[in-house]
Amino acid sequence: MQNLGIDYIIKAFPRIIGGFVLTIKICIIALILSIFLGFIIGVIMTSKNKIINVVLRILLEAFRLIHPIIWLFVFFFGVSYIFNVQTDNIVVSIVVFTLWGTFEIGDLVRSYIKSLPISQFESSVALGFTKMQMYLYILLPQIIIRITPSIVNLATRLIKTTTLVFLIGVPEVLKVSQNIIQVVYNNNPNSYISLTMYFFLLIIYFIICYPLALFSKYLEKKVSIL
Repeated sequence: MQNLGIDYIIKAFPRIIGGFVLTIKICIIALILSIFLGFIIGVIMTSKNKIINVVLRILLEAFRLIHPIIWLFVFFFGVSYIFNVQTDNIVVSIVVFTLWGTFEIGDLVRSYIKSLPISQFESSVALGFTKMQMYLYILLPQIIIRITPSIVNLATRLIKTTTLVFLIGVPEVLKVSQNIIQVVYNNNPNSYISLTMYFFLLIIYFIICYPLALFSKYLEKKVSIL
């Protein structure tokens, strides 16, 4: 057990769980903000203003095509350099993943609104609804139902991708685990702690992400029959 590092993992278990809790906190905050901002951006994307559409499309493609690692470094070091301030790595992590999630959800909202039959908009006008009332009472409930499976899927991706924040020093689960591995190797170079630790992390992520994946598929089936 000592050579496998299991005893070290047991001793450091509270620290590992603490790091994982921080990971989940970042995910939850980013997801909640993404949902709220994503609906707003999605509606704005349906605007007939070409300048707004071009700007939002560029930002969408930027966050879709450029890896989150690059955005983490750009915000972490860029903000510090431009404004000459000490950047908070946790805040930067939340900002980057919120923006990523916002444009992902925004594009889903936009595409769904565009797919709606024109009769829904005409009926809203005929009933005397304002544009705000139309979105709140007619479109928003439909959109929420339709994109909920995608939101659950995004939550799964956020949980997996936020491990990257260790690169800017956030003490999340991977960072904590690597610190523990380094300490164990310093004391016992022949230990297999790295294999044991990463297998342990694999189990934790599987326990969290697999049920979410199943839940997303379940919701997709439910939505498809509506």
